[in-house]
Amino acid sequence: MLSLTADEVVAMPLDALALRVLRDVDETNEWNSYNWLQFAKQSGYASRIDALRAFEEAWAWLRARALVAHDPGQSSETAVFVTRRGRAALTQGLAVTRAEERLDIDLHPLIADTVRSQFLLTQYELAALAAFLQVEIRVRALGGFGDDVYGVELMRKAFGPTGPLTDPAVPPGEQEGLRELISGAYRTFRNPASHRTVDLGDVTMASEVVLLGDLLLRMLDRIEARLRQPS
Repeated sequence: MLSLTADEVVAMPLDALALRVLRDVDETNEWNSYNWLQFAKQSGYASRIDALRAFEEAWAWLRARALVAHDPGQSSETAVFVTRRGRAALTQGLAVTRAEERLDIDLHPLIADTVRSQFLLTQYELAALAAFLQVEIRVRALGGFGDDVYGVELMRKAFGPTGPLTDPAVPPGEQEGLRELISGAYRTFRNPASHRTVDLGDVTMASEVVLLGDLLLRMLDRIEARLRQPS
């Protein structure tokens, strides 16, 4: 059983407590969540309903994130096993789980299926690259450019002072801000990948890069809507 006092159990953040419970389940080969909680009562927590409730919350957190699941080989409803995601959390910590939760939203339709699949397959760099590739494809199509214009040059031409995607109704400073945002993001995360392997550092950063690509695609949706308005 966990070497924690009842006060420590109650004070511990839920995700940290859940990981401690998961590690204990794995180390003791416990296969039944009800039995685990009964043993917790016998280990000194019986008089602390707040600690027992905290343990129940931890189990609910683990189930909700598919770190544990019902064991189909057992008849008991409280029979569990540590899932593949749970094994990853035990070896890598919760960074992967949190990154996947970041992307558990309605991503832009142009990247939703591909990027999420790549991410779940731990192909983090490819997922980020795919998001920015769609940004380039979308800019080229909306701006009417050919394949001979690409990369940062494409972004600067499309969003230049007289570029086809620049909104003449907004102040020059805002025009420049959008141009630098898209060009800078592309130069940082997409352009290097054309020449070398890009190390995004960790899974958290990779998920944030995907979300940046998602934001840029949604901004391009607004630009397309503006372009379609009668002049």
